[in-house]
Amino acid sequence: MKILRLLPVFLAAMAAAPAQDAPAVDPAATALWAEHARGMGNRGDGRANVDFELVSGKAIEFFEKYPDERRVGGILFNLSSFGDWLAQEERTAAQSPVWRQHLRTVVAAALQNKTWPDNVWAGLNWLALRNEIAIQQTTGAAPDLTALRARIDAVAARTPDAPYRVFMEQNYLEQLRLHQADAVMDFLHAIAASDVPDLAKLGAGELAIEDIRRNPMELKFTAVDGTEVDLAQLRGQVVLIDCWATWCLPCIKELPNIKAAVAKWGSKGFTVVGISFDRPADREKLVKFIAEHDLDWPHWFHDGGGRNPFGLKYNIRSIPATFLLDRDGRLVTTDTHGAKLDAALEKLLGN
Repeated sequence: MKILRLLPVFLAAMAAAPAQDAPAVDPAATALWAEHARGMGNRGDGRANVDFELVSGKAIEFFEKYPDERRVGGILFNLSSFGDWLAQEERTAAQSPVWRQHLRTVVAAALQNKTWPDNVWAGLNWLALRNEIAIQQTTGAAPDLTALRARIDAVAARTPDAPYRVFMEQNYLEQLRLHQADAVMDFLHAIAASDVPDLAKLGAGELAIEDIRRNPMELKFTAVDGTEVDLAQLRGQVVLIDCWATWCLPCIKELPNIKAAVAKWGSKGFTVVGISFDRPADREKLVKFIAEHDLDWPHWFHDGGGRNPFGLKYNIRSIPATFLLDRDGRLVTTDTHGAKLDAALEKLLGN
């Protein structure tokens, strides 16, 4: 799973909290946030008025003035994602590499400040690590795994329990899988044995994912429409396991892609199984949504207490999350968003 999706979902959950639980928001902090956001331009007009200095300058100013404010994480997410957003717009694509170099300089300068509180300091290091990986990917250079590891170890030494450390470890894991695959299992066993709970969960979940790369995924349940689902009975078909919820806007945006894939590939051996992460009280809402949007595949709904057991097993901490299984039930990829699903199905079913 791409760890970057964790932060926006986490922030959305915070925004959805009851108003009486939300801390008071300083109007001056909101004005500063707005200036930071204004620098990113308006996507509706192709981000014609991008201002790098405004984006990064107001971000650093926000961190200095409001280091404990809840929107610090949101600004860090904006900074880490802005290069991708620029690359997605035809008018600004050429600015993406320039932004990444700008961000490298800004973050390096910011980290010279030795007085940052732990949360900001760890967040800036996560931002630096992600940005370095993006620069390396853009230029086609091999990642400097030693430098990445050193940065993570520095964060682990100062703030071992920081959420940003977990993010960094997952970013590092992605690079190991791409460039040093023989080191992946030792790495996962090491973090699964960590005394940091979130890190141990990451390791255990990723080990479970590694297992289904090698062995068929097993799953049996009764869907909300009464259908009995057993993945063992679906061997011979390519199966998409889609983890989603009716409250998750990115999940809903992916549904047209999934429906298009079913229409195109369903007769050739493709099927979908939904895993709902809707809240226990929202079963009727889920059933209604499925009917209204013609989601013609079985859906598992966990109406028991605690977290969804499927999510616990694979450490799913953000959605949408997907597992594309081959005809033998083994994991092919967890990256099927947008056009990637059709491309993967072309490889699996196109012959």
